[in-house]
Amino acid sequence: MALVDARFTILGQTGIRVGDAVERQWGPLKPRAMLAVLLTRPGQPVPAAELVDWVWGDDDDLPNNPVQTLYSYSSRIRRALESMQNRVELTVASGAFRIEVDRSAVDYFQYRDHVDRARDLARRGDHQQALDAIRGAFAIWRNQRPLEDLKSERADAWRAQAEQNVQVPAYELLCTEYLVLGEYPRVLEELDELAPDYLAHPTLLKRRLEALYSLSRTDEATQLYLSTYQSFKAAFNDDAARDLREFHEGLKAHGVARTEPLTGTAGVLVPQQLPLDVPTFVGHAHTLAALDTMTAQPGIILVSGAGGAGKTALVVHWAHTRRAMFPDGVLFLDLQGFSDSANVEMSSAVDRFLQGLGVPPDRIANPDHRLAKLQSVVAGRRLLVVLDNAADSDHVKSLLPLFPTCVIIVTSRRRLSGVAARLAPQRIVIDPLDTDEAAALLVDRIGERGRGQPELVELVQVCHGLPLALKVLANHIATRPAVRLSAFVEHFRERGVLDIGASHGPRAVFKQSLRALDPDARLLFRAIGAHPGPNVTVGVAAAMTAMPAWKVHAALDALAEAHLLEQAGELDRFRLHDILRQFSASLLEEAEERRLFERRMLDFYLRTAENADVRVMSTMVRVSTVDASEDVGALEFENAAAAQRWCTAEMSNLVSLVRFAVSAGHFEYAVQIPQLVGQIWLQRGRTAEVLTVLHAGLSAAQSLGEQAEVAAADLMQQIGHTYLHRQEYGLAEHFVHLAHLGYVRADGDQTSGIATCLHTGARILVATGNTALGIDSHERALALVRRLGEAGRGMEQVFLYRAGEAYKEAFDYQRAALYYNQALALAESRHSESAEATILQLLGALSFAGERIVEARSYAEASLWKHARMHAVGKAGEVCALLSEIELVDGNLLKAKRYARQAIRLCGQAGASPLSEVTALRVLGRILSGADQREGAVEAFERAIALCVDPMRCEQIAVELADLQAERGLPEARTDQSAAHREHGSAVRQ
Repeated sequence: MALVDARFTILGQTGIRVGDAVERQWGPLKPRAMLAVLLTRPGQPVPAAELVDWVWGDDDDLPNNPVQTLYSYSSRIRRALESMQNRVELTVASGAFRIEVDRSAVDYFQYRDHVDRARDLARRGDHQQALDAIRGAFAIWRNQRPLEDLKSERADAWRAQAEQNVQVPAYELLCTEYLVLGEYPRVLEELDELAPDYLAHPTLLKRRLEALYSLSRTDEATQLYLSTYQSFKAAFNDDAARDLREFHEGLKAHGVARTEPLTGTAGVLVPQQLPLDVPTFVGHAHTLAALDTMTAQPGIILVSGAGGAGKTALVVHWAHTRRAMFPDGVLFLDLQGFSDSANVEMSSAVDRFLQGLGVPPDRIANPDHRLAKLQSVVAGRRLLVVLDNAADSDHVKSLLPLFPTCVIIVTSRRRLSGVAARLAPQRIVIDPLDTDEAAALLVDRIGERGRGQPELVELVQVCHGLPLALKVLANHIATRPAVRLSAFVEHFRERGVLDIGASHGPRAVFKQSLRALDPDARLLFRAIGAHPGPNVTVGVAAAMTAMPAWKVHAALDALAEAHLLEQAGELDRFRLHDILRQFSASLLEEAEERRLFERRMLDFYLRTAENADVRVMSTMVRVSTVDASEDVGALEFENAAAAQRWCTAEMSNLVSLVRFAVSAGHFEYAVQIPQLVGQIWLQRGRTAEVLTVLHAGLSAAQSLGEQAEVAAADLMQQIGHTYLHRQEYGLAEHFVHLAHLGYVRADGDQTSGIATCLHTGARILVATGNTALGIDSHERALALVRRLGEAGRGMEQVFLYRAGEAYKEAFDYQRAALYYNQALALAESRHSESAEATILQLLGALSFAGERIVEARSYAEASLWKHARMHAVGKAGEVCALLSEIELVDGNLLKAKRYARQAIRLCGQAGASPLSEVTALRVLGRILSGADQREGAVEAFERAIALCVDPMRCEQIAVELADLQAERGLPEARTDQSAAHREHGSAVRQ
C-alpha cells in the first residue's frame, strides 16, 4: 500500500484526499482537530465529553457549550467530506461521534500494517522482503508530528504512546533487518537521523552498538557504552545499567549474534489453550485497540476491573482474533484467585504450562528443574500467556519473569499495584458498557423479542452496564418467553438485579471479592452503604466507622485495589459503582448499626460545615446548631479559601445529604446544613444548588413545627435572597415577605432577621426601578441593625455597601463613595476578605462611572486578586467584565479582549449573574468589529442579546449589531434568542 492510497492523514496536519492531492487546509483548526481524533478510532464511537478533552487544550478558551460546538464542527467536517470521491459518513448517536471509514484509509494505520507485515516476514526468515516492507512504512511516517492540529494533553499522551509503542519498535525492526542483511552503515545512518534518546530507548542503543562492533569501530562503541552506562547509574536506573553491561560484555566476548527470530523449538508443541470465544462480543472497541498497541512488543499487560465487568471475556475474545500474532501458541490458566476453590499455586501453574507445551512434568522430579525447563522451552518464543483471575500481585509475581520474550496478560479484580515497576507493566481498567453496548448485548441474548422495544432501555439501566448482570438478566428473560418485557421492567426496577442469578450472579461475585479483604475494609464497605452522596472522603469514612484516618485510608485503598471502589479524582475521595452501592447498602441489616453510621455522618458534615461558615462568613450572625454528642473528627480550616474549596468539593454530597436527612427524618440537620453552606455557594454563583437545599431545609423546618419557627423564617429569607441573585424579583419579594411575617410572629428579639428582610426588600426595590423607595428602606435597615451594637457590625458592613449601590443607581456618587468607604473600613477592621473584595469591586465600578480610569483599574485589580485567592469564580468573572470595560475605554484593546474572554468563561462556569457576561460579550463584540472580524463580532452581540434581561441594554446592543450588519450587508440578527445562544461559532472562542 502506497502513501497515495491514504484517504486521510493524521501524521502531520489532518488531511483529506481530494482527487490526487491531500488537502490540509480544508477548514479551521478546531474542526480539523476533531476529525483527527475521530480518525484515531475509525469506525468507532467517540463520546462528546471525551472529544472535548481532546480538542481543547489547557491554553484554549473552552466554549460556553462545548458539546454544541462539536455538533457545529461536525457540520463543517461533513461539508469537507462531500468533496471526496467516495463519500464518507460522520454519524452521531447517543452523544458519540463516529467516522465511518476503514482503518486502512488512514495513513497512521497504513504505517502500522506495513510494520506488522514486515515483522511477519522477518519471523518467517524472508529478511529482504521484510526490509522492503519496513522501508515502505517509513515512506509513510518518518519526521511528521502526529495529530499536528491538536495541542491538548490527550493528544500529547497519544503521540507519546504512538512513538513508544509503534514508531520506536519499528525503528528497532528496521535496524535489525539491516544487521541481518549485513548493511551495518545503514543502521548508523538511520539512528543518526532519528537521534533517539538512548536512555529512554535502550533497544535502539543495542542495535547501534551491534552495528559499531560489526564495523570494528570498537573504541567508539566502548565510549558510547560507558557514557550511557554512567548516565543510567546517575539516574539510579540500576536495572537498565546492569542489562546494558551484560549486553556489552556479551558483544565483547562473542561478537554480534545473528538476530533472526526463532520460529519454533524441535519437539515442543504449539499450545492453543484458549477457552471458547463468546458467540457475539459487544463493546470495548477502544480497549481492544489498546491491546493491539500494547502487544506489539513482548511485555506485561494488567487488565483489572470489578467482578463481572467482563475482563476474561474481553481478553479471550481479543486473543481468538489475534492468534496470528503468536505463531508459537497461546497458554491460558485460570488461577482461581476469587473462586470457592483453592488458588492455583506457582508449582501447579508450571506443571500445567509444561503439559501444554508437550513436556511431561512428572518426568522431572525436582520443582526447580521443572521451572528451569519451562524457562528454556519458552526462551525466544513469541507466545501469548494469559494468567486469568489472579488473587493479588503475590499470586503472579514469580510467574511473570518466566516469559521474557512473550506477551503476558493478567486479569484480576484487583489493580495488582504490587507488580514491580521494573517489569514495566501496562495497565487497562475495564469500565461498564455504555447504554448502546449494553442494549446490544441484551438483544443478542434475548433475540428479536427485544430489538427496538422501549422497555430495553429501562432493563439496561437497572444493570448499570455490568456485563455479568446483563447476561444473567438476559438468561432470566430468555427462559421466560411468555412474560412480556414490561413485566420484567416493573419487577427489576423495584427489586434490582443484585440477587438475580443466585450462586453465579452479581451478589455472589461481589461477596467473593469482599471476603478476600480484611475486617476493616469489610466494615468500611458496609458503612459506605449508609452514605447517600456520590462519593466519600477519608474524613467522613473515619467519622462513620470511628476508625483512625490512617486505617481508613488503608482500607479505602484496599477496596479500590479490589475494584469495589474507585478513585474519584482526588487521593482522598472515592466513589461506588451504582450496583456496588446497592450491594453495600444491602449489607446494613441491623437498624441500630445503620442509624449509628447515619448519625456520625450527619454530625461530621454539620460540624465541618459550621467550621467553614465561621471561616468564610466570619462577620455574620452565626447559625444556631445542636450540640455534638461525640467528637467525629470534623475538619477545621486554616483560612476562608480552604473552607470554600471544601464546600465546593462536597457540593453534590451535601445536596444528597440534605435530601436524605429530610426523607429519613433527621430534620434538625436538614434545617441547619443549608444555612451553613448556602451563602458560601451563593458567592460562587451556584444558585440552583442553593435553592435545592434551602427548599429542602424549609420542608424540614415545617415538619418540626413551632420549635423551628425562626429557622423557617431564616430559610425563607435566604431563599428570597437567592432569587434576588437570580433576578427573579417576584419570587424574591414573595419569600422575603413570608420571612418578615415569620420573624414578627416568632418569640424573642428578632431585630437582625427583620433588619435583613428590610435590607433584601430594599435591594429588590432598587433592582426593579424603585430607587427612591429602595434608598429609604436601606436607611431603615441600617438604623435597625445599628441597634444591635457590636453584634451587628458584620451585617452593617454589608448594609452599607448595598446602600452605596442604591445611591450610585440614583447618581449620588458622593454618598455612594462615603458608604462604600465606611463599609470597607468595617470589613478591614473585621478581617473579612470576602467583603473587602466585593467593596473594592464596587469602588472600581463607581470610579469607572465617574471616569476616573486609573483609580477604577486599581480598585478592580485589587478586587480580582482577592476573589481569585478565595476561588470565587462567579465574582472573579464579574470583575473581569468590569476590567474589560476599563481597558477598552483606556485603549488597551489586547487587555480588554483577554479580560472579556476570561469573564465569559468564568461567568458561564459559575452560573453567575448574566449582566457581567453580557457586558463582556459587548466589549468583545466592539473589539472584534474594530479589528474587522465581523463574523465573530456579530456572534458576540447576538449572544449578548440572548442573555440580556435589561430591555434598555438589549436595545442598545441591538442598535450596535444592526449598524455592524449594515456596514457589510450581513444577514439580519436572528430573532430566536435561544437559537442565537445555541449556535456558537468559532470566532468568539478561538
